[in-house]
Amino acid sequence: MKSSKAKKVGINDARQLFKNNELESARQLCLEILDTFPLHPDANLLMAKISLKSVELDRAWTFLQHYFSVVKGSAGDVKVCHALLDACLLHRQLTLMEAISLWLTKANAKDGIAWNYFAISLFEQQRFDEAADAGRKAVSCEPNNPGVLLSLGGILNMQGKYAEALPFLERTIKLDPLSTMGNNNLGNVYRALGRPHDAIQCFSIALKNGYDHALIHNNIGIAYSDTMQFANAIASYEKAIELQPDLMSAYPSLINLYADAGRVKDAVDLANVALSKSTDNARIWSAYGNTLQKANQLDGAIEAYMQALLFVQESQADLTRRIYSALLFALNNHPDLPAEVIYGAYEEFNQKFGLPFHHTWRPFENKRDPDKRLRVAYISQAFYNQVCKYHLLPLMENHDHRLLEVFAYSDPPSEDDVTAKYKACVDCWVDTKGMSDEEVANRIRSDQIDILIDISGHSTNNRLGVLARKPAPVSAHWLDFGYTTGLTAVDYYLTDKYIANTNCDHLFSEKLWSLENSSVVYRPYGVAVSLNESPFLKDGIITFGTLSRSNRITHKVVRVWSAILDAMPNSRLVISSSDFSDPKIQDEVAARFIKHGIERSRLDIGYSSPSWLPLQKIDIGLDCFPHNSGTTLIETLFMGIPFVTLADRPSVGRIGSSILGAAGHPEWIAHSEMEYAEKVLTLAHDTELLQHLRKNMRAELIKSPLMDEKLFAHDVENAYRQMWKIYCEKESV
Repeated sequence: MKSSKAKKVGINDARQLFKNNELESARQLCLEILDTFPLHPDANLLMAKISLKSVELDRAWTFLQHYFSVVKGSAGDVKVCHALLDACLLHRQLTLMEAISLWLTKANAKDGIAWNYFAISLFEQQRFDEAADAGRKAVSCEPNNPGVLLSLGGILNMQGKYAEALPFLERTIKLDPLSTMGNNNLGNVYRALGRPHDAIQCFSIALKNGYDHALIHNNIGIAYSDTMQFANAIASYEKAIELQPDLMSAYPSLINLYADAGRVKDAVDLANVALSKSTDNARIWSAYGNTLQKANQLDGAIEAYMQALLFVQESQADLTRRIYSALLFALNNHPDLPAEVIYGAYEEFNQKFGLPFHHTWRPFENKRDPDKRLRVAYISQAFYNQVCKYHLLPLMENHDHRLLEVFAYSDPPSEDDVTAKYKACVDCWVDTKGMSDEEVANRIRSDQIDILIDISGHSTNNRLGVLARKPAPVSAHWLDFGYTTGLTAVDYYLTDKYIANTNCDHLFSEKLWSLENSSVVYRPYGVAVSLNESPFLKDGIITFGTLSRSNRITHKVVRVWSAILDAMPNSRLVISSSDFSDPKIQDEVAARFIKHGIERSRLDIGYSSPSWLPLQKIDIGLDCFPHNSGTTLIETLFMGIPFVTLADRPSVGRIGSSILGAAGHPEWIAHSEMEYAEKVLTLAHDTELLQHLRKNMRAELIKSPLMDEKLFAHDVENAYRQMWKIYCEKESV
């Protein structure tokens, strides 16, 4: 047996060898000592360090346990454990990391660093609730440690508990203002809570000092999109992909932004690049589908959405729902599908995203008084400067608050001056940014809302998940998207006689409720543009026109419009929409008309904004089919321009009929392609009528139900009261 002196010399030699990075020699000396003295503390501690440096993490922990069985660990010894935990995280040995950190917390319950490692190990194993609990214990022990605060804030952020994460991340930045990950995580929380400008500031700090991280460029791109700084967003996503070409999360956003900016060809090309890198990415397939819609390739778009649904993960339920909504939009625009087939897709949506919540429905505590002051709530992401303002704002501003207590559950991408107008006309404003569908539904129920009105339908970032949970006794859908929600949880669909009287009840999940005078109201936003003379007076050429999206200009539309142009040689066609900003898309659309014998010189295809600019060049508006125009049709009438529509399948194919009926011009509603062409050509040959309409139709429109705000509000409030009475009668039976 070796003497103690020899043993001491051996361990010192081993330490020197370790210091010189002669690991194998140091290991052999330590093993010789441990062969004689298995619990020798210094040899076990050094063997732990050697094993750690050799990435033999299990062995390192075994030697550390032997060491701690003899010696109570000092601060320096615990640091070896922390280094081992770092290595476990780096090499994804999460089970070992959990065991070590748990052991440390039991050895010292006040070791906040150990609790933090324990939280991280649980989080990485997707045991989020346990991770958050451990993180809270870490913070209670280390309330001023920015790393510990950052971990808990990050865990809560990933759980979607943004409001709870906020104070921990703000404290992190207070203690460490230049923290890259702290600013990045705080930026994500700010964005989720509807503070995109604050988010941009955080992401900008995170990118300072040369830290050019692709993920942060991606995050700031999202925030720029939220604030509608689309050029900056595009530049950020492009930088993210340049830095990290395999950052697949950046591709869908950039594809969509390219398409929205009219760069459809660039969007298609980028989608093809992305799909060559990842053929099973649902988000990329979905963005590709969105782009193909804008390129008027509906069959390709539908196929892309179907591919997206094949690859979507179980954990991506919200994404699945958004893809279904986009698919439904494409189906509604398809010229050759029967209404029953399209409605079948809505029924499938209900099966997947509506009926599973039926078991959560429960009785309401609302007082069943048919004459009480009703609590009416509007739920939408549209409470900002977007198209709904022309219709929703005049309704909400004209509500009789003696009869209604008006709530708004708001989730816009950002707030602006229009948001302020909405806030001014409600009794209670609830910001739902960052709240889950379940949280919003619970809030609506606790507010005892009597009638809940969905404004969004299947439009982007809708809240149909809230409606599916039946949070109010009566619910209805109105305005956006123009068709059924598909949810049997929604009671009514607000419409008018032009849709409700077409024997189409079987194509709606809701009960059709026909408003008395009009299904919508319209108010021009801002200063009304002065009327100009009829354009044909300049050169004797009649100009037909549309401001419709590309996906509505179907092969049937091209054929009929071409026939109209052919029948009237002294005419031309204006097509203006952001979808046609790309010259290549302009040429593709023109080629479809050229195939029908129409010269390219007679086609003015492009995009100019605001809408009154192209409208000033148009004599007669042409509606698309089977999906009609909406707000742009009303804007056309407001400029004194007659508009011919074709009544097609309910209800998107009867939006034009609804508007023209309320405007007092049902004579411009056609029921066949032949009649449509005849009505257009009849108007085109009546130049005196065109001049008269140009001068007088706006005044007529202002007096019509379409622009009578008080009348419309009265009709809607009467509908709400009748719906409530029906509910009360059912409940009292």
